Amino acid sequence: MRVAIVGMSVLLPGAPDLASYWRNLVGGVDAITEVPPEKWDGTHYAPGERRADKVYCRRGGFVDELAEVDVTGFGIMPNSVPATEPDQLIALRVAAQAVADAGGPDRLPADRAKAGVVLGRGGYLTPGLVRLDQRVRTASQLVRTLGELLPDLDADRLDAVRQAFTDQLGPEAPESAIGLVPNLAASRLANRLDLRGPAYTVDAACASSLIAVDHAVRELATGRCDVVLAGGVHHCHDITFWSVFNQLGALSPSERIRPFHRDADGVLIGEGTGIVVLKRLADAERDGDRIYAVITGTGVASDGRTASLASPDSGGQVRAVRQAWAAAGLDPADPESLGLLEAHGTATPAGDAAELATLAEVFGSAGSAVLGSVKSMIGHTMPAAGIAGLVKAALAVHHGVLLPTLHCDDPHPALAKTRFSTLDTAKPWDAPVRRAGVNAFGFGGINAHVVLEQAPDHAKPVVVHEPERVLRLAARSVDALRDLLDRSGPGEPGDGPVRLGIVDPTEKRLALARKALARGRAWRGRNDVWFADRPLLGPGGGKIAFLFPGLESELTLNCGDVARHFGLPWQHADVEVGDVGRQGTAVFELGRLLDAALRRIGVTPDAVAGHSLGEWTAMAVAGLHAEDEVDAFLAGFDPDALVVPGLAFAAIGAPAPQVAEELAGQRDVVLSHDNSPNQAMICGPETAVEDLVTRFRQAGIVAQVLPFRSGFHTPMLRPYLGPIREAAERFTLYPPKLPLWSATTVAEYPAGEAEVRELFVRHLLEPVRFRPLVQALYAAGFRAFVQAGAGQLGSLVSDTLHGEEHLVVAAHSAHRPGLAQLRRVATALWVDGLDVDFDRLPGARAVTSKAVKLDLGGRLISLDEQVRARIALPAVRRSTVDDLAAKGPLAAEFAALLADTAELASTVLTGRSQAPLSRESGAPERSFHGKVAPPRALDTTLDVSVEAMPYLLDHCFFKQPPQADPGDRWPVVPATTVIDHLMGFAEQAAPGRRAVAVHDVRLSQWITAVPAVTVPVRVRPAGPDRVHAALEGYSQAVVELAPAYPADAPAPWRFPASAEQVPETTAAQLYAERWMFHGPRFQGVTELTAVGDRHVRAVLTTPAAPGALLDNVGQVLGYWIMSRLPERTTVFPVGMREIRFHGPHPAPGERLECLVKITGLTEEFLDADMQLVRNGQVWAEFTGWRDRRFDSTAHMRQADRTPERSTLSYEQPGGWALVHEQWPDLATRELIMRNYLAGPERDAYDRHPPRGRRQWLLGRIAAKDAVRQFLWARGESEMFPAELRIGNDHSGRPHATGAYGRELPPLTISLAHRGEAGVAIARQGPCGIDVEEVAPRSQSTVEAALGPAELALFAGLPGDPERWFARFWTAKEAVAKLRGTGLRGEPRDFAVVAAAEDELTVRVEGHDYRVCCTDAENPPGLPPRRYVVAWTEETKETTP
Repeated sequence: MRVAIVGMSVLLPGAPDLASYWRNLVGGVDAITEVPPEKWDGTHYAPGERRADKVYCRRGGFVDELAEVDVTGFGIMPNSVPATEPDQLIALRVAAQAVADAGGPDRLPADRAKAGVVLGRGGYLTPGLVRLDQRVRTASQLVRTLGELLPDLDADRLDAVRQAFTDQLGPEAPESAIGLVPNLAASRLANRLDLRGPAYTVDAACASSLIAVDHAVRELATGRCDVVLAGGVHHCHDITFWSVFNQLGALSPSERIRPFHRDADGVLIGEGTGIVVLKRLADAERDGDRIYAVITGTGVASDGRTASLASPDSGGQVRAVRQAWAAAGLDPADPESLGLLEAHGTATPAGDAAELATLAEVFGSAGSAVLGSVKSMIGHTMPAAGIAGLVKAALAVHHGVLLPTLHCDDPHPALAKTRFSTLDTAKPWDAPVRRAGVNAFGFGGINAHVVLEQAPDHAKPVVVHEPERVLRLAARSVDALRDLLDRSGPGEPGDGPVRLGIVDPTEKRLALARKALARGRAWRGRNDVWFADRPLLGPGGGKIAFLFPGLESELTLNCGDVARHFGLPWQHADVEVGDVGRQGTAVFELGRLLDAALRRIGVTPDAVAGHSLGEWTAMAVAGLHAEDEVDAFLAGFDPDALVVPGLAFAAIGAPAPQVAEELAGQRDVVLSHDNSPNQAMICGPETAVEDLVTRFRQAGIVAQVLPFRSGFHTPMLRPYLGPIREAAERFTLYPPKLPLWSATTVAEYPAGEAEVRELFVRHLLEPVRFRPLVQALYAAGFRAFVQAGAGQLGSLVSDTLHGEEHLVVAAHSAHRPGLAQLRRVATALWVDGLDVDFDRLPGARAVTSKAVKLDLGGRLISLDEQVRARIALPAVRRSTVDDLAAKGPLAAEFAALLADTAELASTVLTGRSQAPLSRESGAPERSFHGKVAPPRALDTTLDVSVEAMPYLLDHCFFKQPPQADPGDRWPVVPATTVIDHLMGFAEQAAPGRRAVAVHDVRLSQWITAVPAVTVPVRVRPAGPDRVHAALEGYSQAVVELAPAYPADAPAPWRFPASAEQVPETTAAQLYAERWMFHGPRFQGVTELTAVGDRHVRAVLTTPAAPGALLDNVGQVLGYWIMSRLPERTTVFPVGMREIRFHGPHPAPGERLECLVKITGLTEEFLDADMQLVRNGQVWAEFTGWRDRRFDSTAHMRQADRTPERSTLSYEQPGGWALVHEQWPDLATRELIMRNYLAGPERDAYDRHPPRGRRQWLLGRIAAKDAVRQFLWARGESEMFPAELRIGNDHSGRPHATGAYGRELPPLTISLAHRGEAGVAIARQGPCGIDVEEVAPRSQSTVEAALGPAELALFAGLPGDPERWFARFWTAKEAVAKLRGTGLRGEPRDFAVVAAAEDELTVRVEGHDYRVCCTDAENPPGLPPRRYVVAWTEETKETTP
């Protein structure tokens, strides 16, 4: 029986979860510490004494700080925890984490009787039983002994002693006594997780957990279970347990655990829990489970009769190991049999010697393998030792990493007689099959072994995600923080109001942080770096608002990990955008989930508000409605009742007042949302809305129809309000727990119940006034805005508060897991002054706010002074002062005086002054300013259009037919022209000065000239000689100003002749062959002089267009990458660190030498420094020019350079086109989309939801290429993609028409797309084509698609059935498309009656159709997928 490990989790010393365990294993982390004081009383430690109550060792592996469980999340009352064995609760937590790691409870069998649990657990004196023993036996013994020693004590006082003693143990809980029954470690787990199969514990000492795994494998083999949780639990550190090992001399006198070391002298005791989720391998593969490793064999054997129970015998070990390998069908002595043996490795001399003898006998000395023992890191976890080793080995097998063992620098001599050796650092594990063995040998002679190997190649790979590290630093000043950053390492973050936070502090982010600190201005969030010199929050600071989004045009839900981590309900895996009711329900639940999660980490809002339907979420989290009533409403609500037929929403990129002016006189279209200064929304009949969108676009205003049909926030919803109005009347209203703001009234909710119910309805009929709401919140002191939901609501806040100090951070992201995004929220808010509990996020301590700290101790009980005084037992010793006080009144007064004197002396000698020392501050620093007036603020605009900037017609990205609209060519303002404008506006703000340098140029978005746009310009002083200039939303830079240009120009660079060659391309070819897209007014490169591995030289002739000379510098850099690299050679600038000028701009026609040095090259960026040299002097020097690299291949570049005669698709034998999406990043896809699609088609692309755009575009590319290839083969002239339009008729069939005067002959086209592949075919007559991925199909799918005769044919075909099914299906689809009907949901009507390797025959309504088929696959670099493509030949129908 081959069994898959599909889920795992642990709680082990230093490792609260699986991710941290793996990190510790790879890093060789030693988690051994001294015994915590609560474990047992320190008086037991006496290295020089050998008594039963004394131990000579006090180091081991402990989990006390990690032992926290959210018991309420499992339905357990916290007051029952003290009377419950902690290991049961820890096992429950770890089991739930293992199930979550396996995919969640939904991955368990629907028939829970097929799910079981087997745990290894010893019968030791565990913490719960220790406390019970103290309550019963120790208390009774204490009272009896006291009564015998002090016969004057009466029964009442002895009872008082008993009561005082037991009170220290907590209240009695007879009803919870069942929690101390040992086997409940498994039974409680089955009860809470609803596992109805076998649930029991096994006790085989240190072999317990591997024997539990052996039992689980047998449960799966018999078929009694389909899933079994197996593992081990051990949380016993009672002094009696230590005493046993102490008396045996098994503890290490050196207090170090050194498995297989020459001088190993004993064990250190550890503790922990580990659980794995096991399934039959075939079932796991069928279900698509993630598989860590496969158990191929288990073995169990005892030593039998030996000289002593305490002396291990290798004979029993040998039998167990050989039994497991026999079960796996392998010879352990084969030199290639395994690469890792995770040993029992206790570090006792006898134990290590016996195990090494076993290894030598079973595996021999031929070959090589790594020997490991995790006990060197965590100690001996007794019954959990085997599972700790099994999880370690499974992770090593999966990741392909061989792991270190600590403290084995001088190995045991017997190790040389084996094939094994230990590692001191991790190293890659390269082997055809990664296979490992795991030993667990129990005290008394019970032995177990498990054989593991890597999952089959077609199994899904697992990724153990380590929580990202967060670097948090705080100091009293920016300079102090800068110093702290330079020497930062592990440890406390420091203290002070100036804070820095970096999520996943890579070198790049650290460099960015240093730059932010050098500038000394707040940096909030870009590239996961936050810095605040004056925090917005904290005592006396601003307030926090939670903002809940409504419906968004994009909804990718990434929050399952948040729900699992915090034990919160969540069941919305995927929701389709546009399904108003169901999307609204998911948005509502997401808001509640994020609100609860944020509060768990200590982030509590000062007020809540919502956008659109998000206001309902805000009402719920504010406590206005009871949660159970809300849940009941959602459960019974019909979402379809909210759809208003015929309506559409549109987003308009303009202020609400401007949109309202355009709507003046409109009776059917209304303003529904005032979102931000640059966005409003309208709603009305679909046709009227589309007409308005067209009018706005013609006016150069961005406008887009949205995928919603609800009519929310308009009077048009009134006839449909019945169900909601009724619900509003039924809801019980409660006073809100915190301020709740309305986006209808732009104020807090009213106090009166009637007013609240009225506002609930008004909210749905009146416009959302989100922009005024944000402004009102800001005016009320709110400075931090947390977006508690999906979408881009935060961008509306940023737009509204642009220029004001504020923080916006989203608690949900479509681009990363939920917990990772919460980590960013926590970092952002902490930097701005809020105290956040990072310990409640993964990576610090796995704990939730409801977590109960478990008491794993067994310390001695002490009565405090008050209790001792109350009981007032007879004193056995009196002080001299006490004796004096009894001698009479005068003596008593004198005794009191002595006592006061002693107390005063104690205070003087030991006390500390509480008054803080102060120091006069020094004289204030003096600042001296010249008489030059400082720069002033400037607010203006920049009009961008081809009329205002005609030179932009020579800076169009795409080559199109001469008659094409300018928008199809995509005229864009060059980055260098943007810089030129920023410098010009900076000079306007500082009359009499020149822009002599620009710093920290950031280019965030292209400015396009069609449609025309008016860009807001904002210039603000940033010091006496600098301004911050921004083209808002597009670019920004710091411009340095001076009365004159600096004279200290650097020397021009020189390059050795041996390091460069003459370029193969001339400057003329650069433009003529479209290596550069630039037109005449930007063609300033007149000579390519030389090129080397890290530099290029050229000569430029200054063009007249603004910014064109600096653009030419970028062209030279672009030439370098095109000439040196085969891929990703399309580059555009995104930023520059500095450009410094040493004179006025050269006149048009003036020649300069251009020198470019490459300073960095990665997959994503190209970095360079440049010089422009005029008459032998450096005129301009560029430092830190950064280009973003876009996905491109030589084939893609050719299609870009000559689109009129090149295609992205490849023509295939059979005359059809195949294209693969070799541009995974969004930016490259946008470029390709604009090259292939003309204006109306781009609008159609924009209307598709983001998840559908990719494949829709692939189909359009393939279709246009198929048409062009078909026509070129028949003598047609050059043809641009933009000269074709691919549309759909009323039945959905695609068709091709000409554009820009191009006329097409009658054609039929068919297209399809799947995964990263698009296919299309063009013919003069009917045709059809389809593509399908070769993938596993369930039997029910096969039977639904194929009729009885087809099933018989299918069963008899040789080869891969998954491939044959794809061939059958694509053939059916191709014929259905040829007939123009589609499959109509009846695939059996299209019957495959004959099947050969490259041809199938499909019969429909008595006609046979010949279908060709072939295989295809993704090229390297894309996800590995296989496809089948089927297409019809010229129609040759036959009648059978």
